[in-house]
Amino acid sequence: MKTKHKLLAATATLGLALTVLLPPPAPLWAHDGVDHGAIAQPNAGVAMTDAVMLPKESQFLFGVRTALAGYSATYNRLTLYGTVSAANGGEGRVVVPQTGRIVSLAARVGQAVRAGQVLAVVDQTLDATQQIGLATERANTQAELRAAQQDYARLQTIADIAARKDVVAAELRLRQARQNAAILNGQARTRRVSITSPISGSVDVFTLAVGQQVSQGDELFRVLNPGKLRVEAQVFAQDLEKLPANAQFMIEGLQGQQGNAPARLVVFSNAVNPVNQARQLILELDNAGSNLFRAGQAVNVQVMGTSGSGSGKKELVVPTSALTDLNGKPVVFVHTAPETFKICYVQPGSANGQQTVLLAGDVNENDRVVSVGTYQLKSIYLNQ
Repeated sequence: MKTKHKLLAATATLGLALTVLLPPPAPLWAHDGVDHGAIAQPNAGVAMTDAVMLPKESQFLFGVRTALAGYSATYNRLTLYGTVSAANGGEGRVVVPQTGRIVSLAARVGQAVRAGQVLAVVDQTLDATQQIGLATERANTQAELRAAQQDYARLQTIADIAARKDVVAAELRLRQARQNAAILNGQARTRRVSITSPISGSVDVFTLAVGQQVSQGDELFRVLNPGKLRVEAQVFAQDLEKLPANAQFMIEGLQGQQGNAPARLVVFSNAVNPVNQARQLILELDNAGSNLFRAGQAVNVQVMGTSGSGSGKKELVVPTSALTDLNGKPVVFVHTAPETFKICYVQPGSANGQQTVLLAGDVNENDRVVSVGTYQLKSIYLNQ
């Protein structure tokens, strides 16, 4: 019995010593520093639903830039779609006046020509029926001319006894026969026609060759003057009230084409297209704009109220580069704190290459919206 009590006392003493000397138990770690034994903290690892956290260092690394949203009284713009075409004197189409064969070409593709310069010579060709008819008519005319000459010569030999009226009639017959013969001989010479340029400019692309047959009405050449261009646009009924009386116009290229140029209003037609109920707007480009655009090109026509007129309605605008989309909905990132960017869903309105009007959304004046780095912020948000 004493031995059993001694054993229990020794065991208790050893347990007390281990409790005092050994360190407290540490949390259990599995692999790569993942704490499988830690107690979950509230909101730990839960992604923010309407914002992105981005440290200052990452902002600098991604080159994030912001700009202020603000109201503009002069931004009031209307975007129309237009087509560039040649203005008056900007395009000349040369058609062949008669069926024939090209016997001479004096023009080259891209050649600068002046108005009235000869571009080609066409020799008229006749079919078999026309040739037979022309030969028959020529023979009859020559026979009539010889008969008139002989009759007139005979009357001249007996002029002292011939009736005066017979001599006058023979003279008139001879004169008419000579005129008819001259007309037929002139027709043979006028079968060769010189084709001239109607305007000054450069010869557009053509595929003609000497000896080629052409038909009456065929287009032989097109001469273009790139310094004379205009833009035609359609203004629909819902946009008429957005077109101020003192509007200014800017022409911009589509699909990433660089450059823009001002345009001058030529006419705003009062006639309405019965098909689409639109009115036609005709603008003319200046020489600088003519160097940027070409006939047939599709363009944007930006319609703006005159700056400082005070007639434009104030609209909230942000940089166009600030807009992106999340799940198909347009958004902007607003910088609300040094390392916080809030997601704001918006409804964009009219836009150009620099700014976009916001029709609705939780964006206010002087809010800092991200203008550079929206792609990186959206990627971080989607991977939170």
